[in-house]
Amino acid sequence: MEGPADKDVEAGKPLPGERQTWLSGAWTALVIGIVALVLILVFILQNLQSVDVYFLVFHWHLPLAVALLFAMVLGAVVVLAFGAGRILQLRMAMRARRHAQQE
Repeated sequence: MEGPADKDVEAGKPLPGERQTWLSGAWTALVIGIVALVLILVFILQNLQSVDVYFLVFHWHLPLAVALLFAMVLGAVVVLAFGAGRILQLRMAMRARRHAQQE
């Protein structure tokens, strides 16, 4: 005896609750974030020796890992700034093209 649920399984349709939800994506991001934080913590704990850091007229004494993480964050900010600028440029070009087509 076949019911409606059996027909959905045969047709390949997802059953209720089987499709990916926003919460399942957040859970995956949380797990990946925790793994990344643990790896960063291990990196910091293995690189605690102090180094001298010079930048323009500034001078600091920092643990090596902290100095490298600052450099990584600064690099990420630069990449994000250029990416955001490019996205803004493309949006403005698309808006101008749509405006020209409407006239």
